[in-house]
Amino acid sequence: MRSNHKARMDRLIARHPDAVCIDGAMHRRDQVLVPAEQADAAGEAGASFVERVETFTDIGVHRLRLRANAKVNVPEFAAQLRDRHNLSASANHILRGEPDYVGGPFGVPTLSAPVPAPVPTGESRTVTVAVLDTGITPHPWFTDTVWWDQVTPEQLDPISANCDYELESQSGHGTFVAGVVLQKAPDARLWIERVLDDIGICDELGLLQSLGRIRRREETTGVRLDVVNLSLGGYAHHDHPSELISAALRKFASHTVVVTAAGNNGSERAFWPAALKDCIAVGARAPFSDRGWWVDAHAPGVDVAGPFPVRGATGDIEPSYATWSGTSFAAPYVAGAIAKLAGSKDITAREAVEMLLGGEADPELGVEIG
Repeated sequence: MRSNHKARMDRLIARHPDAVCIDGAMHRRDQVLVPAEQADAAGEAGASFVERVETFTDIGVHRLRLRANAKVNVPEFAAQLRDRHNLSASANHILRGEPDYVGGPFGVPTLSAPVPAPVPTGESRTVTVAVLDTGITPHPWFTDTVWWDQVTPEQLDPISANCDYELESQSGHGTFVAGVVLQKAPDARLWIERVLDDIGICDELGLLQSLGRIRRREETTGVRLDVVNLSLGGYAHHDHPSELISAALRKFASHTVVVTAAGNNGSERAFWPAALKDCIAVGARAPFSDRGWWVDAHAPGVDVAGPFPVRGATGDIEPSYATWSGTSFAAPYVAGAIAKLAGSKDITAREAVEMLLGGEADPELGVEIG
């Protein structure tokens, strides 16, 4: 099934009018991100067109706002800051949940019959999995868990009243992803972060802030964060990965594993952040899956079944079920497999990854999981 991609892109531009797309990579118009300690040098390099500098102390990042009438080529300016001034600059890339906006056979979710609920065993240590996505909705799979009471209103997926699941193509995405994790690891504790909107969009700055929040949550609660699932990503200008995202991921302790979707574009082009060495990039054995040297593993990604929210006749959100396809759902399958193995054997998630990825690998899709 092919979705109306032009309509989706029109909706993206309507919601995010500052979005600029060049060679498949998207960014916010007239925005450049740099580490806080490099902001002065970056400002001096662009003194003739930097309008103001905004500080984000909690994540150690500054955003340079460029004058619109200067018509600066943002990716080129960021590249100059990196190449000529040795700064870790990045365009404020726009990232998306997968499915994406440029084509593919993965379509939209299809409502299905109920799926058997995951049944916790209580026989393994509790493994914590952070799901950074569209947020989640109340569902019997979640509301009876010990972690549901920790979900805040800001972490819920609002599901717009007129949602058609075609243009609001990511509504319910986080609920579905969380359900896939629990199907593999019923005893897992989920931490929910809402970073994507209902059309599946966030920017690099938003992802950095979300990563910062879950790091601080680990520090303040003393709970060990084992796995982070990112069913989102995008292409980078000049195929240069964000040094800011890479640095943020390195701040996690060595016991934390980051699992990412490889993308649904049927391409070998590196998809970020999946292609970062700090991530486990997960594809699917399907024509739409991105593939290449940077893909570590592949898992079921076609007609995956899981929990899904719908709006009933009264307008209230009601729990339901659906099937959906994409690497968005292969990634949490692997995240759940890591969590289950780590919990059952009482080992770190990193040790679980070494065990799971120790088998024979496809040169373009990595090791098969599941």
